[in-house]
Order: sequence, then C-alpha cells, then structure tokens
Amino acid sequence: MNTVRATEVRTTTTSAATPATQAAGATGATGATGARGLLRGGSLLAVAMLVANVGNYVLNLYLGRVLTPAEFSDANLMVTFLFTLTSIALCLQLVAARFVARTDQLGFAGDSDRLARRLRRIALVAGVLTAAVLAGAAPFWSTVFQTASAWPFVILAVGVPFWLVQAVGRGVMQARLMFPALAVSFVIEMLTRVGLGVLLVSSGMGVAGATTALSVSFVVTCAAVTIAGRSHHERTGSGIPGHEVRSYAALVSVLLVGQIVANNSDIFVAKAFLEPSEAGIYAAVALVGRAVFFLAWSVATVVFPVVARRHASGGDSTTVLRGGLLAVVAIGCACSVGALLLGGPVLAVVLGPTYGHLSGALAAYAGMTTLFAVGNLVASFRLSQSRVLESWLLLGASGLQLVLLLRWHADLTELITVQYVAMATLILVLGTLAVAGRSWPSNPTPREVLP
Repeated sequence: MNTVRATEVRTTTTSAATPATQAAGATGATGATGARGLLRGGSLLAVAMLVANVGNYVLNLYLGRVLTPAEFSDANLMVTFLFTLTSIALCLQLVAARFVARTDQLGFAGDSDRLARRLRRIALVAGVLTAAVLAGAAPFWSTVFQTASAWPFVILAVGVPFWLVQAVGRGVMQARLMFPALAVSFVIEMLTRVGLGVLLVSSGMGVAGATTALSVSFVVTCAAVTIAGRSHHERTGSGIPGHEVRSYAALVSVLLVGQIVANNSDIFVAKAFLEPSEAGIYAAVALVGRAVFFLAWSVATVVFPVVARRHASGGDSTTVLRGGLLAVVAIGCACSVGALLLGGPVLAVVLGPTYGHLSGALAAYAGMTTLFAVGNLVASFRLSQSRVLESWLLLGASGLQLVLLLRWHADLTELITVQYVAMATLILVLGTLAVAGRSWPSNPTPREVLP
C-alpha cells in the first residue's frame, strides 16, 4: 500500500500535514488522491461493480428460468424487502466514509477507529431489531404477500445484521481509499450469492435456497470487509461529537430518500397503471438502464472520501468534481450509445424476442439516468462538505418526478419523457447555482461546522 503524501492534499496549515500523512499510511490507504491513483481506483471499482451486477443479473435470469412464476415472485419479494433497508445501510456507509476520512486526514486515526466501532455497534443493534421484526412477523408477512412459505423471511432476517455491519466496513474502506479491497468485496459478495444460489436452487431448495444464498453472501462479505479494514491506532484528538455524527446522518438521509424515490417510483407506477405485459417490458428497460447509475455510483464512491479529506484540511476540491462529472458523462454516453446499437438484440437473446425492439427505449432511459447520476454526484460532493442544499434539490426533483409519473403514465415513452423533465430541471437548477457562485466555493472553511 502506498502512503498519501501531504503534498497531494492541499493543506492550509503545516501542523496537520505530518499527522495526516502518518494516519493515511498507517490505515492502509492506497495513495489514491493523485489523479492517476483516483483513475486506477475508480476504474477498478467500476469494473468490480459492473462484474457484480452482471453476476446478479445472471442469477436472476437463472431463477426466472428454473423457478415457477409464483416462486420467482417470492424470491424477488425477498430482494424488495432488502431494498427497503438500503437507506439505513447507505447512511451508515456514508457517515463512516465522511468522518473516518476527515479524522484520518487530520492525523487522529484513533478517533476514526473508535467511530467505526461505534457505528458497527449501531449497525448491529439496528440489524438485530430489524431481523426480529422480519422473522417474528414472518407468518404475517407471508399472509399479506401471499407467499408459499414464511421461512424465507426468517432466513433473510439472519443476514440483515451482517448486511448493515458490512456497510460500515465498506464506508471505512472507502474513506481510507482502499479501493482494490473495496472492489474485491463486491466480487466476493456476488460470487458467494451466485455460486451458492445456483447450487441450492438446483438441488431443489427453491426460494429458500435463493434466500439462503442472499443471507450467506452478507455473512461472508461482512467477514472479509471487517478483516480487510481492521486497524489499531493510539493517536487521538478531541474526538468526534455524537451530535455532529447524528446531524450528518440526518443530512445523508435527505440524499438517500431522494435516490430511493428517483430509482423506484417509476417501477411502482408502471406496475400500478400499465398492463402486466407492458409493465414487464418497462421493468426490463429499467433494470438494464439502471446499470448507468450503478456504474456512476462508483465514481461518487471515489470522489466522496477524497473531497472529505481535502475539505478537512481547507483544500480546494473543484478539480475532483470536474473529473468526476466528466467520468459520469462518459459512462452515460457510452451506455446510451451501446444501448442504441446493441440493447434490443441483446435483450432478444437473453429474455426473448418480445424485447428485441427496445434499443431506442434503453438508450433514452440510459440518457435520463445519466442526468440523474450527474445530479447525484453533485449532491454527494456537496454532502461530503456538510452542505445539504443540493440533496434537498435532488429530493425535490424526485418528488417532481413522482408527481409527473402519477399524472402521465400512458405508456413506456411517456414514463421516460416525464422523468427527463424532472431530471433536466434538477440539472438546470444545479447549473444555475454553480454559475451564480452559490455552490462549491473554491476555498471552503477548514472543518466546516454542520448547520
């Protein structure tokens, strides 16, 4: 592992430079604050997340072919339950990433280790309580959602605490720029899930087998992340006030709620208002089109801790944002062009001839998702500086998207068009703020106090 040189992070005081360098080197950061290091780390993480998503798609296709429609619906319900907890997991990850990066940069890695342990305990308690509700009420959930058995809810509950704890571990690795290890964690999770899922389902365990693979993948990944991100440091400062962590978690929740609404509202509206066959076609478009967002999220994962480190020492991060925006736009353009040229034929081979005409729709959805990914990157960038205005704007755009979808939802084209309107409005407002000079000042105040 390379160490992070103090000269790579433009500090405003010399007193913090030496401890920051020592902390970064001791925690195993990859020395990724330089442009080439960020490019290598971000590229590796993007490839790993792409591989992980491809593996998950393969598992879904396998389940769709070997399970009955009712069984496949039950298996997807388990994943949907998990998605409802995404905001908790990502909140823990971003809080860990922001404060660990800041305290490491200022040379007090002991504080960040202590914070990581505290967040792991919080994640464990939250996971156990959630698991108790999920497993204890399994017969109720089974009745409400008309599943063949209540056992999948119990099996999923076992994995939830490990899933939340691993989110904290990933946040620590993200903060310490351990992108290779972070990338490997995604691949480990996917390989465990796909390999065990295929083995158990093919042996006749059905939905229970697929859910077991999901939970076991969290256990394995939690162990791997905990081992890779482990560190022990004695140097401490004044500590991180609990109220500051709680306040920041509240700010993070604004961004995450906006993400959840933007990423899922169109699917619910399509399911509620379109014919079943049309809703299925739209779901296929959205499933493939969202690959743009997941790839772009790898860019935000790289940008977030780097900006938090520079902001902690009073450095300028605008060049990091510009590079991130270029990367997101490049990813979106590549995906849009690829979808236009190959999307329909590929879907026809994988899912059947019914989907062969969707190249244009896939390209349009990828373009719309690119706008959302750009807005999300800007909001994440500002959130790493404890600024929440852009997150509120993203949440507002998500709300606008939902309102428009509820009003105009006649067909696939209309659904995508109204989302373009909402996301284009978001980009226009963010651009206006930037031009007006109300966003990302070039010389932010060191260790800015949360509002």
